[in-house]
Amino acid sequence: MTKDSYDGQDTLEEATAAMRAAEQSVRVARRRLSAAIVAAYRSGEPVAQIASRTGKDVYEIRNLLAATGVTRRA
Repeated sequence: MTKDSYDGQDTLEEATAAMRAAEQSVRVARRRLSAAIVAAYRSGEPVAQIASRTGKDVYEIRNLLAATGVTRRA
């Protein structure tokens, strides 16, 4: 079985381990994206442009900035 295929032969433990690893990867990716969004905003990029570049809407970007304590450019 390759890394990206599924043949239905995992044990419950193997499937659980794979799910935990995937969840960890998603958490890391979200943190990286959040940090990149904050950095782009702090460097002067408009929220609308950040939203466009990330495929998110303006409200999601504004909420992320507010949640991370970044509401205005310093």
